[in-house]
This record gives sequence, structure tokens and C-alpha cells, in this order.
Amino acid sequence: KNISEEYMADIITLVDEDNNPHSFEIMDHFEYKDNAYVALVPYFEDPAQALKEDPTVVFFRVGPEDEEGLETFDIVEDDEEYYAISGIFEERYNKMMEELEKEL
Repeated sequence: KNISEEYMADIITLVDEDNNPHSFEIMDHFEYKDNAYVALVPYFEDPAQALKEDPTVVFFRVGPEDEEGLETFDIVEDDEEYYAISGIFEERYNKMMEELEKEL
């Protein structure tokens, strides 16, 4: 089985308050205490550039739609909330990696 043939990254581009676009790969999305969250990592089209960067996971709380009907994303700033959702993500990610290893 060739994983690269099966894998298609889910890429989104977020625009910050200064109108600068930032591309991310969606690693996971999940619910916690009646809120929806996404776990994202920076996305680089050039694999060499991706290898140079630290693989930082960024968590966002999915906010209300804006006036154009697009989802908004709020940075998780509360330490307790951050640790809770990062723990959930870590458990889900580890389980996903275990399942992937079984398939190989």
C-alpha cells in the first residue's frame, strides 16, 4: 500500500487581522464542553521548507460565522482549556497513529 497515494491533506487558509493569509493542514477536529475545536499545523507546499520548520500544532475554537457566512476561528488563550484540548488531541492522534501502523 502506498500511503502517499491515499493521503490527501485538508488545507485551509486563514486570514489574520492584518489581512495576511496563513495556510494550515487540518490534523483533527473534535468537540469539548459544547465547543468545536480544530488542530492545525502550518502547511508548506515545498516539503523541504516543511522539514526546516518546527512541527507546531495550533488549536482554534470554532467561532460563529462571519457576515459572509464563513467560519471564524478563535485562538485558545486560556491555559486550562488549552491543556484539556491538547490532551484530547494527543490521545486521538496516538490512537490514529496506532491504527495506521496496524494497516502497514
